[in-house]
Amino acid sequence: MDPATLSIIVSAAILTVLFLAGVHIGATLALAGIVGAVVFTGNWASGLNMLLLQTMEVSASYTLMVIPLFIVLGSLASASGVTTDLFACFYRWMGRVSGGVAVSVIATCAGMASITGSSVASAAAMSKIAMPEFRRFRYREDLAVGAIATGGTLSIMIPPSITLVLFALFAEASVGKLLIAGIIPGFMIAILYGLMIYVRCKLNPELGPIGAKFTWKERFASLPPVLPFIFIVGSILTGILTGVWTPVESAAVGVVLVILVGFVRRRLTIRSVFDACIDGVITSASVFMVVIGSLVFGQFLALNGFAEQMVEAVKLMQLAPLTLFILFVIVYFILGCVMEVSSILALTIPLVMPLVVAAGWDPIWFGVIVVSMMEVAAVTPPVGLNLYAVKAAIPDVSLETIYKGSTPYWIMNIVAVFALYVYPDIALYLPRMM
Repeated sequence: MDPATLSIIVSAAILTVLFLAGVHIGATLALAGIVGAVVFTGNWASGLNMLLLQTMEVSASYTLMVIPLFIVLGSLASASGVTTDLFACFYRWMGRVSGGVAVSVIATCAGMASITGSSVASAAAMSKIAMPEFRRFRYREDLAVGAIATGGTLSIMIPPSITLVLFALFAEASVGKLLIAGIIPGFMIAILYGLMIYVRCKLNPELGPIGAKFTWKERFASLPPVLPFIFIVGSILTGILTGVWTPVESAAVGVVLVILVGFVRRRLTIRSVFDACIDGVITSASVFMVVIGSLVFGQFLALNGFAEQMVEAVKLMQLAPLTLFILFVIVYFILGCVMEVSSILALTIPLVMPLVVAAGWDPIWFGVIVVSMMEVAAVTPPVGLNLYAVKAAIPDVSLETIYKGSTPYWIMNIVAVFALYVYPDIALYLPRMM
């Protein structure tokens, strides 16, 4: 057996065993890449050098600073009570439409996504804030918990999105362009969620009755508390879009603004800022392990020529672009049912990007497609983390109800994915303006 084939077999065996054993995906990919390189070259130094070089590169990366900054930004925003202010505002303005409480949850999640990259945190926060209102107006539980679980996934697409940053790093694409590319698709998906809720509740009012009635004075009184939030989000996104600052600088600006606003409104303390920084360090360390492991594994695949062989094999199949696209959607859907989001990206992006380039697709556009499928992965059993975040926050609701309630929502994600295929400019219009 030639060294290239043997190295792939050994690497795949290591991946399978360690993944099933529950080893961290970063360590799994790194070890598979190192051992694969050793088998291919017959030299231990080649594998260990890959690990050393990638670790040094990631540790010294200016671009990767955006990840801990976005994590700190999200933690500080949650601690400052932004979620409560947003829900109060949207609920007073949208609560009287069919399914108004659920529509308000989606709108709040879209707003929170503009300042935090954590879908699990958004779902957990909304569970505590919105569920009392759902029960007060006797919403059907599956519709209610589905809105909470799936609304949280908007943080995966709408910047500042750590998932988009990870895709950019694994695919060697522009972080800034990918973040901006997620804006229109993210809000499009939120609108699809809202329309689906409205239509279902209009046809069957028992699913989601209209909410409480508020006077115009009460509605306008809900606007001032969210103005600082709008200013912060506008500063971050406008700065990236116009090139005033890089994504890293925009994240730093966002952190400073949130701290200032939080202290002025007396909602943040030195302790809460310190806790947010600790959260940023711990979470970033785990993310960096995934990044290093994926880069080592990707370097091994390039070394033994597997990526080029795979591209040639797909070319020989002569698949139509739509067929190849549907195949990608099916594969990512299946993976989303059994793997966590960052693990899917780390494992697949080094493999599929050569195919994407060979197909002539824009990597930025493809990144938005993949990240939309990661939204689906976050709410599909048995591994969807948002499902368990909602279950932990609302323990008296069964997992089966949460699974059932999330299904109509993630179907809207699939609709959005094919809309992006037909109209790529939905994702590419804003990046082209940069």
